[in-house]
Amino acid sequence: MALSDDIIIIETKDIDVENPIIIEGVPDVGLVGSIAVSHMVIEQKFEEIGYVTSDLLPPVMVVHEKKVLNPIRLFRKGRILAVLCEIPVDPKLGTLLSRKLVEWYKAKNAELVISLSGAPVEERINIEEPAVFGTSNREESLKRMEGSGVQILEEGFLSGFYALVLKNSMELGLNSAVLLAQSYPSYPDPGAAASILKILNKMIELDVDVKALLEQAEDVKINYRTLMEQTNASMQKENKVEVPTMYR
Repeated sequence: MALSDDIIIIETKDIDVENPIIIEGVPDVGLVGSIAVSHMVIEQKFEEIGYVTSDLLPPVMVVHEKKVLNPIRLFRKGRILAVLCEIPVDPKLGTLLSRKLVEWYKAKNAELVISLSGAPVEERINIEEPAVFGTSNREESLKRMEGSGVQILEEGFLSGFYALVLKNSMELGLNSAVLLAQSYPSYPDPGAAASILKILNKMIELDVDVKALLEQAEDVKINYRTLMEQTNASMQKENKVEVPTMYR
């Protein structure tokens, strides 16, 4: 039987929510998005409501607290939905996955889609509190972000998975934003994830406590080491556009 390029989103719980805010974390620079969303859903006790399946996904399952889980899972708390990916996303999968997710966001009539990632900084070791940059395809979201402490990008490039999400969102008329915390280019960065969560606490009135994330930073780095190595390899295959330093 031939493999299929179909990506299927399975909803295991009823998702009856009006105009949700959707937060997504996919492995990228510093694993900032994955670390932030993982901490958020655990600390805030989000309910798992579904997962993504496809023949394109690598033959991988993840284990957390003795439970075998799908590597791309969906969560909900109130009107906030979250997408957590714990496997590297190669270029072909990224193109198809971003399109499928944005179509799903559109079907859910999302008020706002927020993608979380990292902005690589070589001197990150000298930065105690990583700054958070961002952009959006809607003026009202830019104002909301700026009022929450985000430094709005005025010039520059976006590349990779989140650029595709933003592009697809614009094509489908969705309000989409990207948050980028200063991070280590090639190492898991829980400190950068904490900076983004602090912004989200202001931006969408979350109440995520980042104290435990920062206190367990060394354990987090160890736990995410393999995923970071796989993600670095995937990003090299992707032939990303390098962002000039002046735009970071």
